[in-house]
Amino acid sequence: MSTPVSIHDGPFTTNTLASKSFLIIYVTIIWGSILPLLLELYLFLKLIEYDFYLFILLLPFQIYIGYIILVFSSILLAKVFLIIINLIHKPKEGIFERNNNNKDYYFWSLRAIIKKWPVWISKFIPLPLVDKLNVRWFHNDSEFIEYGKNVCIGKGSSIRASMIFREFLIIKKVKIEDNVTIGSNSYIVPGTHIYKNTTITMMSVTKFNQKIKRDSDSKKYSIDSIQEINNVLSKVINLNDNLLPDKPKAEKFVKNLNFDLFTFGALYFFSNLIPILGSIYFVNTLFFPVFLQCSSFFSIFQNINSLVIFFVTPLFLIIVYFMNLLIVIFFTKLLYKFIQYLNPVKEGVFHWENKNNDYKCYFKRSFILRYVKWKIQKSPFPWLIKFAFNFIGNCQIGTNTVIEDSYLAKELLKVGNNTYLGKALIANHLWDKSLTVKKITIGDNVTISDNCCISPGTEIQENVSLLPLSVTTKNDNLSADSIYFNSPLTKISKERLINIFNLDMDDLALNKIKLITNKTRDKF
Repeated sequence: MSTPVSIHDGPFTTNTLASKSFLIIYVTIIWGSILPLLLELYLFLKLIEYDFYLFILLLPFQIYIGYIILVFSSILLAKVFLIIINLIHKPKEGIFERNNNNKDYYFWSLRAIIKKWPVWISKFIPLPLVDKLNVRWFHNDSEFIEYGKNVCIGKGSSIRASMIFREFLIIKKVKIEDNVTIGSNSYIVPGTHIYKNTTITMMSVTKFNQKIKRDSDSKKYSIDSIQEINNVLSKVINLNDNLLPDKPKAEKFVKNLNFDLFTFGALYFFSNLIPILGSIYFVNTLFFPVFLQCSSFFSIFQNINSLVIFFVTPLFLIIVYFMNLLIVIFFTKLLYKFIQYLNPVKEGVFHWENKNNDYKCYFKRSFILRYVKWKIQKSPFPWLIKFAFNFIGNCQIGTNTVIEDSYLAKELLKVGNNTYLGKALIANHLWDKSLTVKKITIGDNVTISDNCCISPGTEIQENVSLLPLSVTTKNDNLSADSIYFNSPLTKISKERLINIFNLDMDDLALNKIKLITNKTRDKF
């Protein structure tokens, strides 16, 4: 199994957090995976007899070996937790209510939390063996995904044995046989069976329980000519050939090199100052004299002080990292509020040939928010993004809302309660003839599937579902209690949903009645 190394997306785990108590297990896995690294560091220093020059010479090798130990210890520890959890509640296929009281949904979320740390820590160095282990053991719903030999998955493609659709979690086994190629930005839905020697073209979407054999048509749509490309673009971003701009005479982007360097430097310095000073104090007063200078390896476990430091050090590292994130959030809020005081956030259409103050300040605010957004979404604690954006005040995100690893708008975004945002592009600005900056509003109980694109000015009413690879246009208004699909976006009926996805809303409704009936029986 392989993916292009230069554009590798890697395994995916959902950010769905059915219970905050899961974070205790998550932190325990992080803590336990660091312990072998500390023992290896002790043995390394003993081996070189604390020689400073030898330490500097061998430091690159030590970092690499330490990283490998951390990766494999996290993989093994997470695997043990998965085995225990699966013995408590065996994973199973089916349609389940997206409710914390539903055991199957609850344990599906728990399994994803257990998998998240080994998947995250493995991304820093491209190791094919680790990638294969993660895909087979820790990819989202890996229990229900079966890969054959010589499978190639393109950039941006999603292999899903589970899918959030409205108030349901659908889990169905996906089987991909030998010598299958899946094109980029395709979406393989639960229940798909792809037979050997089959090629799925790019931008394809399969159906639930679909069986795809060689030479079968699995394309969502195809673009065969330059004229058709222009037609699609004109529908998606409201352009036509007459409005396409000539080569711009003025530079589009505002270059605030001095401002950017100063703000990033200040933010980086102050956010790391306290964690670094605290770490130096901890190492000098506790870690080095009490743990690293133990007379022998076994004396670490015989002395109560060294044993306490051994177990406390991973927790200290986690707290320091978490503190760094919180400090970044706090100082970002101060900078953002200062720029907002000088120039409040404004919607509108701006042109780069007339760089007024609103245009310039938009780039300043965007730069300030970019670092905190990147730092949190790419951290092992992506759930903080909701707290961060609500605290800073650049966005409003409701309770029980799940945000996957999305391209998320940095401001002018309002998301309701109990909403699911998949791995989608949600952009409050768009470049065409001019720069359009418009607020995006997403109501309660909305589900936006993977690989969707939400354009500026889009307003999504409550109880709306967007199927994979759907694209809104500027200023779209999606009516409540509806299902949308395609690019450009189309409202689809129940019959059309069956035709496109092999998904029957009446069957889902009957399943919900069965779930409610079973709950009532359990009470008695």
